[in-house]
Amino acid sequence: MTKALSLVLFISLTVMSFKSIQAQETDIVKIDSVSGKEILVGAVTREGLQNFGEWFDANYETYSPDSDVIKKLMDNTNKLPEIFVVLATWCGDSREHVPHFFKIIDQIGYPEQKIFMVSVDRSKKGGDFCLADFNINLVPTFIFTRGGEEIGRIIEAPETTLENDLLKIVTGANN
Repeated sequence: MTKALSLVLFISLTVMSFKSIQAQETDIVKIDSVSGKEILVGAVTREGLQNFGEWFDANYETYSPDSDVIKKLMDNTNKLPEIFVVLATWCGDSREHVPHFFKIIDQIGYPEQKIFMVSVDRSKKGGDFCLADFNINLVPTFIFTRGGEEIGRIIEAPETTLENDLLKIVTGANN
């Protein structure tokens, strides 16, 4: 099975069956092999991230997305893709950018049921989720798909800002 086909199948199945996935165990706490501290591994929810530590709400509240870019994203809501986020609760970049991402999502009114998140351990394993075909080397990785096709990624940190990079992906300006 090709990587592209694997991605299409994975994203399609997970987004379509998000409610049944929510019924399964999410927000699983494990002990980090390096720090000895608790981390989340496997499917995670926004609520799980918010309840995991003060970092989520603090970084969410302090982020101010560019209002002009937000307006442009809102003008392109018909083009908004499905989103697969691979993050790590032990990772500083994830702790910064994932709350920022949700601030953008909230401001544009994007439906959270079209977002699927997996938190990984330090070896980039997501519990029961096999991520080998997704080429995840750095976290967070935001994978955007439309019609089952990957249309772009934001890896570890945005090139400019999350909202600007998202706008480029949504509008195809980076192609």
